Amino acid sequence: MGIRLVYGLKTSDVSYLEEFYPSRRLAEAARALGLDYAATVFPPGAGPARIEAFCRGHVALLRGELPLTLYEGLEAAGARVVNSASSTALAADKLLAARRFAEIGADHPRTVAIDPAGTAPPLAYPFVAKPRFGKMGRGVALIDSDMAWAAFLRERGAVEFIAQDYIAPSRGRDVRFFFADFGEDTVAVVERRSAVLASNAHAGGAMEPFVPPAGLRLEAERIFRQSGLDYGTVDFLFADDAGASFAVCETNACPGFEALELSSGLDAAKAILRAALGAGGAS
Repeated sequence: MGIRLVYGLKTSDVSYLEEFYPSRRLAEAARALGLDYAATVFPPGAGPARIEAFCRGHVALLRGELPLTLYEGLEAAGARVVNSASSTALAADKLLAARRFAEIGADHPRTVAIDPAGTAPPLAYPFVAKPRFGKMGRGVALIDSDMAWAAFLRERGAVEFIAQDYIAPSRGRDVRFFFADFGEDTVAVVERRSAVLASNAHAGGAMEPFVPPAGLRLEAERIFRQSGLDYGTVDFLFADDAGASFAVCETNACPGFEALELSSGLDAAKAILRAALGAGGAS
């Protein structure tokens, strides 16, 4: 049984996978591990039957912007999908994830949906508005006044948004636990920092290794187990200036790893492939 990578990109040119950092690194790691490995793209409009045939008899490693129906169709066809449809859907939906954090008793900022037809602020100022479905840090805004709220209402468009309590000590920084199979360990931990509100690398953030308190690592492991993911990340906000208290922010089923590899020297691509091979199958 090998690995078949399917990447959702805005191109049908398979050769782009040779240039795109994540797919190039995954191919390099597969060669180093001696795996039966192949990759393809799933551009908008492509039919799932081709992908089902491509993945048949192998582990399907899905990354990028892909329809949930592709995950579900592959699972229905008997494929082992990494990550599963249910875990990917939960991680992508910040509102449902917040409710799940509440169910399992994890500290998390108060999170509510923003009514598309509403005009009153959903939370007291200041609060954070962000797309309900992940946009790699894009669209995240601090709403701290009537003026900022009015500007948000004018500019948000048709995207679904959520509102979340603003935790000031975590402005422009968070702690990311990257779970995969790194060999001696199952997780890499970094602090992400940015000069702006969002700490994502796509928003200009940088990262460096971080040694978490023992209790925080245990909480991250508990949340990851509850997520159903085979690999992925759990991100925490700093709840105080001293770095002694934290609140989980979100999970991610398809994290980028370029900045992680370049800042830490870890082989995240190899760790992802090992996690995929060790996956227990779709849930």
